[in-house]
Amino acid sequence: MLEFFFILVVVILEYIMLKNFLSMNLKEYQGFSTRFFSSSSGDKISTSSIIFWIFISPFFSILGYVSSLFLNSVFKTCHVSYNYLWTISLIFWIVIYLIILILGRRKLVNHLFILIIAIASIILNWYIARIAFTGNVSDISPDSSNTAFQFYLAIGLSLISIVQVIYERDNYKLKRTRFIREKIQKYLRKYKVIYSLKGNIELLYLSLAILVLEDFERPKFIRIIENILRTKTRNIAQNDSIDDIDSVTILVNQLQDLAVRSEEEYERINLEFIIKKINQSNHYFSNVMELFHTISQLDEDFKIVEANKYNEK
Repeated sequence: MLEFFFILVVVILEYIMLKNFLSMNLKEYQGFSTRFFSSSSGDKISTSSIIFWIFISPFFSILGYVSSLFLNSVFKTCHVSYNYLWTISLIFWIVIYLIILILGRRKLVNHLFILIIAIASIILNWYIARIAFTGNVSDISPDSSNTAFQFYLAIGLSLISIVQVIYERDNYKLKRTRFIREKIQKYLRKYKVIYSLKGNIELLYLSLAILVLEDFERPKFIRIIENILRTKTRNIAQNDSIDDIDSVTILVNQLQDLAVRSEEEYERINLEFIIKKINQSNHYFSNVMELFHTISQLDEDFKIVEANKYNEK
């Protein structure tokens, strides 16, 4: 029981370090274009990034091992076992995948990439635990003269190259476009109030862009928590609303009002003016505009708005 608690503490510390290392501010918008295991939406991933994701849990496993030896030497009456510290990798990757599911990113990630990285990390952690977690802290030092060590190192380098190819062959832009298309089709079928903006197609595209972004940043699970806590902004369009339908209705009315104000001030509909009245962040503005252009192109290619006008979910 004590070892399980110790492993849990180490995993929590690992996630705290990961959050700080990746400079993630969970209160801010993370950005729709960013891939889950990379800092950009590009097709490339660095060798160092792959090594990082494979080694992060084994590294914390070693820290946990050293800490357990220290605790055992200080508190003689309380023995912290280290036999199952390798399960830190297993728990870490199970939680990572649960986060992907909860955040609704399942259709955007490369599952083969995650599987190979997770298995490599778990096996590495198990191997380190088997050969080095002996109770003698000096045993964790690598022995480059060991033939087996050199063999496994060569396998590891080959694996990294394979994983890199798998990641870079994945067409993230296509996945992202399909994801957006599915989302806007769902919104058009479910929230018919959006069609009240049909007279101004730019506002209709803008409403869909905002919904895609807000839904992406605050998926259903998060919105349920927000409703329980009665946060200031909640539901799909992140406003003070009763439910998702009410939230979309408020957004549509807000866009119509802001469009009138925009025309009064600029003698035309200024999208930047409207978006920044909703959220002043430049990052938010760039994300919404990127989605706006993607949605307008999708509608031009597939006539999505008209096709879903009379469809019910």
